[in-house]
Amino acid sequence: KLLCPQDELHLIRMCAARLLSISLLTVASARLGSPNASNGTAQWSNDTDTRSALDPFDDFDDFEFSELEMNNTRAYTGSGYAGYAAYATTTRYGDAKAAACGGMHTGALIGGLPYYSVASAQSMWKGCCWCQGSGGGRGTMGLGCFSCAKGRFLRTTNGVDSPSSAYRSGFASKEIVIVVADLCPHRGNERWCPQWPGQRNQYGAHNHLDFSHPPHGIDNNNFVFTPIRCPRDLRQRYQQMSRCHR
Repeated sequence: KLLCPQDELHLIRMCAARLLSISLLTVASARLGSPNASNGTAQWSNDTDTRSALDPFDDFDDFEFSELEMNNTRAYTGSGYAGYAAYATTTRYGDAKAAACGGMHTGALIGGLPYYSVASAQSMWKGCCWCQGSGGGRGTMGLGCFSCAKGRFLRTTNGVDSPSSAYRSGFASKEIVIVVADLCPHRGNERWCPQWPGQRNQYGAHNHLDFSHPPHGIDNNNFVFTPIRCPRDLRQRYQQMSRCHR
């Protein structure tokens, strides 16, 4: 069939448009996820952000041990519980094989690391009883699943009456870092672990921490503490072990 000049021009424009659309589709597909198209296999380029989207702590500054007071003196003379934000009664219970913070073994969480695993009272959690964050309020310090704090044991045991008496007792340990890996439920632990924020236990404390393994020489000593960000090596291990974020 013979084409007139107008038909030839129309056909040329159609072919040019078809070629342009194909090239644009090729460029667009190459931008999705920035794959490397060498040898026909889609491989993610090295500039892709490889940080786990499941790690909510990755943007926090790393913890430095220089922040701890390593001596046993009263370095602070102001208000509060011997310079800390709160105090708690303590007990010990050993290791949990499937703790409430994602089914972890509490001993494995801190194994080889210089930290102490604790179960905090139900009143210190946002709710009960699996993978809950910090709650608290009305005198209760929030310290829920995978929260950390730095603090020291006092020479007194089984409760104190006031911040001033906590200060006067003196310290029984250097400053340590604790991590909440488990729950101390109210049911079955009514003497020690309050159920709701604002409630006190039998020994007059709003807060209670049940240590897996406290430092040597510590036996139900009262504990003063301030919440801190968790150390990076502890965060990484938690991400590997806990089912809370999966």
